[in-house]
Amino acid sequence: MKVVIAGGGTGGHIAPAIAMAEEITVRYGRDSVHFLCGGNELERNMLGHAGYEFTALQVSRPRGTLRSKATTVISTALAVPAARRKLKEFQADVLLCVGGYASLPGAMAASLMRLPVFLMESNAVPGKVTRTIARFARACYAHMPLTRPLDCAVEVVGNPVRGAFLAPIPKQDARRALGLDPHLPTLLVMGGSQGAQAINDAAFAAAMQLGALREHMQVLHLTGQADLDKARSAWRASGLRHRASAFTHNTATWFSAADLALTRSGAGTISELLALAVPMALVPYPAAADDHQRANALWVAAAGAGVLIQQDALSPDRVLELARGLLLSQDAQSAASAAAAQLAQPEAAATILDSILARIGASASPRIDDSRKRAAA
Repeated sequence: MKVVIAGGGTGGHIAPAIAMAEEITVRYGRDSVHFLCGGNELERNMLGHAGYEFTALQVSRPRGTLRSKATTVISTALAVPAARRKLKEFQADVLLCVGGYASLPGAMAASLMRLPVFLMESNAVPGKVTRTIARFARACYAHMPLTRPLDCAVEVVGNPVRGAFLAPIPKQDARRALGLDPHLPTLLVMGGSQGAQAINDAAFAAAMQLGALREHMQVLHLTGQADLDKARSAWRASGLRHRASAFTHNTATWFSAADLALTRSGAGTISELLALAVPMALVPYPAAADDHQRANALWVAAAGAGVLIQQDALSPDRVLELARGLLLSQDAQSAASAAAAQLAQPEAAATILDSILARIGASASPRIDDSRKRAAA
């Protein structure tokens, strides 16, 4: 069984794609997976660190202007032959598209070759690429109920998460590994792989107020490169125990250490926090396509696993309120954590692979229930 995974662009696309690759690797070996992606720095970084081979397709993402859209159409068409060559050379049995514009030439090439095409959609609102590919896909595997119909079968099965999130180290050990107090409630501030200026600014503005709680809480902050020095200065001045970093490959340890995450509502981040039963204060990115981050946050909030905060309401007082309430209130913390655990779908990757095999009439290899084996892959 050989599977090509196409798409990317953001950590929210690449992380579940790597989780699927781990599941395929455990069952069929590492040589059974290849990636088609855009080849940006983040993709190269994450795929290289995970040890998977990829082919970069030069597809331009549209920026809103007519010229930009035309460039996307032309670059996509030019990338189809390269995708077709790789699918043929790799002897692919299946193409799995995870979203992002690099999915398009792969899906077009697979369709021309009559290869089975499948989709994964992590967000509540299916993206434009997903809606396009759905016309010739056999099925779409969704993280959460979709707000728009697709021209293919849809199964809501959860979002694949990497093995490190399925067999995490204990919370106190995670805090020790990061140089924090193993017993203090911990707030994780982050804005995705690129950082989020509004979340960083709100955290900096609230730092001195949060400092009054220094005996009761501590802070982890993933900032993005631009704000790292400012974060270290702000938290040092607050007197809070803290650890700040621009980026980490060790996301599972950072998430495991947290009792509350203040973050954007990207689907990949949500699924990984759910896997660890970490409650969330979600600040949707206002300019996200189709306002999909708000829809994601509404799904989490409706289940009681977190709260939605509009970006313009993210004041220092609101951050302090979150710390005193959802972080330091044991009852609120326990209820939200239990709700998060209920939403989590830790077997999503195995469920998706089993369904793909069934839909193409392939014999399924034994299902791997020991998540540590998938993490080791």
